[in-house]
Amino acid sequence: MISQLRMDWGEGYSHNSFNLHCLLNSLPGDSEFKQIFSDIDEKIQQNATSIEHCIEEIQSEVNKQCPDVQLQTTTDCFEWLDNYNYNSSKSPSIPHGDLIKFLKTLHDSLTSELNQEEMILDLLWDLSCRSSISFPATLSGASFHFPSRTSLHSVEDDSSMDLKSIWDNIRLHLRRFLVSKLQSHNEIINPQHKICLKKQCLRQLLFLYPESEVIIKYHGIQIKLLAELLQNCFPAYSRESNLDVMACGYQSTMLKLYSMIKEDFNTLHEILAPTSTVKFIKETYLDTAAEETAKFLGNFCELQFKESAFRVTKTSKRSSRHRGAVHALG
Repeated sequence: MISQLRMDWGEGYSHNSFNLHCLLNSLPGDSEFKQIFSDIDEKIQQNATSIEHCIEEIQSEVNKQCPDVQLQTTTDCFEWLDNYNYNSSKSPSIPHGDLIKFLKTLHDSLTSELNQEEMILDLLWDLSCRSSISFPATLSGASFHFPSRTSLHSVEDDSSMDLKSIWDNIRLHLRRFLVSKLQSHNEIINPQHKICLKKQCLRQLLFLYPESEVIIKYHGIQIKLLAELLQNCFPAYSRESNLDVMACGYQSTMLKLYSMIKEDFNTLHEILAPTSTVKFIKETYLDTAAEETAKFLGNFCELQFKESAFRVTKTSKRSSRHRGAVHALG
């Protein structure tokens, strides 16, 4: 009995020792551990570099948007962010009546006086940036496309509706002004000057409306511009059209298209997230150019097919008349 227990214990011990030995052998050696720690150090360094880059971007943007605030060091940046978050969470309480009076004054100024838009945009921006008063967030209303709807049976606060209505009218007026400016900026010759002015317009629109709606509006402006470019670059359809002429027009179009893409990339990459910038360029330029090129090529091939069929028919009729004349002579 005892010998049997010893045998069982010995077999179990031997088995466990074998498993432990296998386990130890399966663990990484010194070189593998060094590589693992090296990879971890590299990831940490990449994260540190990325954080430093983000802090530099925050410093640059804050110094640009708020001239009275100059962030020189990383500590300055973190202190400013802490204060900004604290102040944003404790926005100043403005009496409802005072807010309505203020917005009515702005609205009256916009509707009764000329060229007040820039001044009012600067005023709203200063109030938002320096006083933590966020008009778009607290008074969101009708968008570019979809009017707000309320239940027929709901009880509405007239004063709140008045406030919302006034703010929506102000935003609509400023939106028309900014969209008109954006369209006119496309006519500027100097690329750097054009990019700078477009950035300013888009930032002001983003102050008033959600990013998705601003992108849709700007997409519409640029699509119209691209359609005019494609129409001017591609030759008109005619019987004299050939692939050489079409290729020449296509080459000219691609060069101008590249300039437009580069311009919009430099305009948007500091305003939108990288994925949003790439998505905008793809949908606005690449997809549209591919679609229009395919459409042009399809129409060109159809025209060439009809022209070939016309020549065959004409030749066939001429041959029939010739055979008829030969029969008559015979």
